[in-house]
Amino acid sequence: MKILLGLILCLTLQVIFIESSFAVVDSNLREFLENRVNQWPELYLPNFKLSDTSKDLIYPKWFEGNWLVTSQDIINDSEEPVIYKVNFFKNDSDLIVGNRAKNSESIGKAIFGDILIKVVNDPQSINNQITYLKDDFYIDSRITGRNQIQDDDIFFADELVIQTAHKPGASRINQVETISKFQKCDRFNLKFKDNQKNDICGVQYIASYGSKVGDPSVHAIKTNKYKLTFKFIGN
Repeated sequence: MKILLGLILCLTLQVIFIESSFAVVDSNLREFLENRVNQWPELYLPNFKLSDTSKDLIYPKWFEGNWLVTSQDIINDSEEPVIYKVNFFKNDSDLIVGNRAKNSESIGKAIFGDILIKVVNDPQSINNQITYLKDDFYIDSRITGRNQIQDDDIFFADELVIQTAHKPGASRINQVETISKFQKCDRFNLKFKDNQKNDICGVQYIASYGSKVGDPSVHAIKTNKYKLTFKFIGN
């Protein structure tokens, strides 16, 4: 009996320790992300101490389905909004993830129009993607840093991607950081008509750092801030 009680106590302490460790990690990540938002636009190349690029971005369950997104430039509100469709689905682990290639292609079409040919994911890595454009122009994108908090009420994440633009006779490297913070537009209203999903509202902070990869002293050379609204259009 003493051995059994000792085993139960040991397992209980392990669970408490693990939960406490996750809480500390989540708290550190939340602080990191909040600091990035508060520092914008005076951002330097991020140092993702707790980055885990082996796992994809995970979204709250209420992201599942197809959405029409309106992205409005907050800094230059005279710019026409960019409108595109995105899809989020449940993967084999029962987690909600973004349809990266489809979503990137949708955004690309809204920005580049007919110049965009297609977007292809690397079958060996969730972090690599190639965007093909006309005139033998393509962009190789590789995510090198990823942080997010796990919270059912909010999506809060930061990704750094190295983009290498290739065109005949020349290549150019740029590093782009995207900080995303989304939540239900009216998260306190739980009454939805006909089970209609609530709109999702949020902000994306974008910073470009140029070609000095890994240099923490590099200051953002260009910053943008966008207000995003997601409207549900079906499963």
